[in-house]
Amino acid sequence: MNDLLLKQSILRRTGRVSALTLGALALTAAGCATSQGPGAETAPSGAAPGASAEPAQTNLLKASDFDDNKSLPWTTSFTAPGAGSAEVKNGAYCVTVTNKGANNWDAQFRHREMVIQKGHSYTIQYKAWASAPTKARPKVGMAGPPYEEYWSDTVVLGTEPKTYTGKFSMAKADDPTAELAFHIGGEMASAKEPFEVCIDDIRLDDPEFRASAPAAAEAAPKIAVNQVGYLPGAVKIASVSNAATAPLAWELLDGAGKAVSRGQTRVFGKDGASGDHVHIIDFTAFSAPGQGYVLKVGDDKSFPFDIGADIYQQLKYDALAYFYHNRSGIEIKMPYAGKPELARPAGHLHDKSTRCLQGSGCDYALDASRGWYDAGDHGKYVVNGGISVWTLLNWYERTKHLGTSSADFADGKLSIPENKNGVPDILDEARWELEFLMGMQVSEGKPLAGMVHHKMHDDAWTGLGLAPHEDKMNRSLHKPSTAATLNVAAVGAQCARIWKTVDAAFSARCLKSAERAWAAAKQNPALYAPPGGDKGGGPYDDTDVKDEIYWAAAELFVTTGKPEYKQVVQSSPLNARFPTEVDGVASSMNWKVTDALGQISMAIVPGNVDAVWQQQLRGRIAKAADKYLAVADKEGYRTLVQQTPAGKYEWGSNSFVLNNMLVVALAHDVTKQQKYLDGVVLGMDYLLGRNPLGQSYVTGYGDKPLENPHHRFWAHQANSKYPKAPPGAVSGGPNSSLQDPHAQSAGLKGCVAQRCFVDHIEAWSVNEITINWNAPFAWVTAFLDEKAKK
Repeated sequence: MNDLLLKQSILRRTGRVSALTLGALALTAAGCATSQGPGAETAPSGAAPGASAEPAQTNLLKASDFDDNKSLPWTTSFTAPGAGSAEVKNGAYCVTVTNKGANNWDAQFRHREMVIQKGHSYTIQYKAWASAPTKARPKVGMAGPPYEEYWSDTVVLGTEPKTYTGKFSMAKADDPTAELAFHIGGEMASAKEPFEVCIDDIRLDDPEFRASAPAAAEAAPKIAVNQVGYLPGAVKIASVSNAATAPLAWELLDGAGKAVSRGQTRVFGKDGASGDHVHIIDFTAFSAPGQGYVLKVGDDKSFPFDIGADIYQQLKYDALAYFYHNRSGIEIKMPYAGKPELARPAGHLHDKSTRCLQGSGCDYALDASRGWYDAGDHGKYVVNGGISVWTLLNWYERTKHLGTSSADFADGKLSIPENKNGVPDILDEARWELEFLMGMQVSEGKPLAGMVHHKMHDDAWTGLGLAPHEDKMNRSLHKPSTAATLNVAAVGAQCARIWKTVDAAFSARCLKSAERAWAAAKQNPALYAPPGGDKGGGPYDDTDVKDEIYWAAAELFVTTGKPEYKQVVQSSPLNARFPTEVDGVASSMNWKVTDALGQISMAIVPGNVDAVWQQQLRGRIAKAADKYLAVADKEGYRTLVQQTPAGKYEWGSNSFVLNNMLVVALAHDVTKQQKYLDGVVLGMDYLLGRNPLGQSYVTGYGDKPLENPHHRFWAHQANSKYPKAPPGAVSGGPNSSLQDPHAQSAGLKGCVAQRCFVDHIEAWSVNEITINWNAPFAWVTAFLDEKAKK
């Protein structure tokens, strides 16, 4: 899930709530020491710590004092209704609890990223205190189910700092993902909210452990470029962070270090979204293909890059492969997985008979198998699946009616099991999700027949480092919603017209499902998903479905030509304009705002939309694209998204860039004007490294690629037994609100919008990946590859 509306359930989403992996370091306090687990001991309050052979090197903890004002990898975890925050105060790590919740673990903080080894002996030492006397329960143990503990203690904290110690021997097998956590919530907490708990000078020593020197953080180059490269026939821009107020000389060096082009920078000035003083290098005039080019300004050099027509040829396929890798209910196997470590058994086979959540008002089971896992978790959500599958199918229709690259997505082109069945592979991939979406529809004879269940997911959050087939959590259907039902009406209609000449029986099934959904939504126009979410999943709540009504009616009209659908479209106030704002952000669509999807389909597909109307729609798209180009002109890093009026980037900021790129690309399709192609290039440049962090937000691409997206299975950073992410996954990117504990602890407080990012698996509010972000990424990458080949 990937929207700011998830914020009320956000603190539980990474597998860190209730039964989550979230304990963090432990406030073990004075007296009251109880031994639990093999070999566990705790020294009395104030006892001298056990001797350590090499104290400076034997400490497993990466942050022991907080004198540098940073606390990572210490983070908090609050399980609703538990709530609070943390900050470094006067060189100590302090957690404020505003709601202690019902259970001890509902308010906690923890340190992960360490290994507890069998046969080793450990000593624990720390200072702790509280704003009012209260209990704390420190523990060393597993970071995920079954949460076995190797040492724990229950202590009473006073208001003055005190040193506490403990020790234990590890009798269990090695734990490569252990955590030191402090539980400070529930009935155990005797202080009245709000209260504060602080720790300092904390150590977890193993005499046999030798800490390696931390790697020095590498500064981003002052010259930011697209680290993959540039198309010969399109704009070529680099952004330079430099305080100079006069233009600077630049050189373009080839792979041999020879200067092949020179010029002067243009002074852009202060850039609000990055905080940098920026210069622009425009080397569009240079178009000679080659590898290893470098831009140079003074002593500063860029990362190397290529110029060529083939730079996106493989990336478009890698972006589409994201969907195969995240399929539910099928073995992911070689050779389609690409690498053996990415293969896995089929996950969640029991989704084939998924029962209603207890208390949800229904008592049946549906076949909720297939589909794509939504994001970093194993949930499947109709409203996010809807826009994702629409985007893939729209690429198919756009390419058929306006493009030239349909053959690139024909049978045999994608690395999927169905690539020899005579059907275009992109349709095979989309069908996997369509089968799930239609499977979520209530059967005839049941209450709310024809409506569609909003979502299905685990009944509680699971932890990081979990392959789909390893997930044993019960999964349930959640209540039907009008928004979900209209999503199925829309994509079912889209499916019906596309498959009509491919598989007539499937086409008819899609249309039947779509029209059943439309009729059911008319009968139940205000069934909304509840806000705040549920255990194990986010809400995706939406209480304004006028846009979904418009979208569904438009798709049904394009497919059937029936007057009733045309009337709904033309009588809607949404029909008067093409949207350019989504939840305060300059953009045209996301999972929650979907009327633009209907207008795009009507603008592309010939037949039932008359030529005059279609030209009007295309003109609106071009006008919206002009707005996004104007945004780029005012940005130092020339991206297609701007800060909100509050100066922020919202959750999934890169997705707004991508959806705006899609609109600009369509404007090029219908006008053939170069400025629109260049606009799409500018957006891609930002995503692939021309940004103030020098960060490619895509796995496997660039000199500084995305490495650690938030994902249950691609969880190598959390647990080395799991693989790294394959190439082609795009991160949600900078998010000023920093809702996750890791980002909050990374020293990003008060960050300028484009700098609110950290590439870490725990940083789910800035580094999540999801189907409705990779879908437009695949779309625009394929677009650029097509244009490069013309």
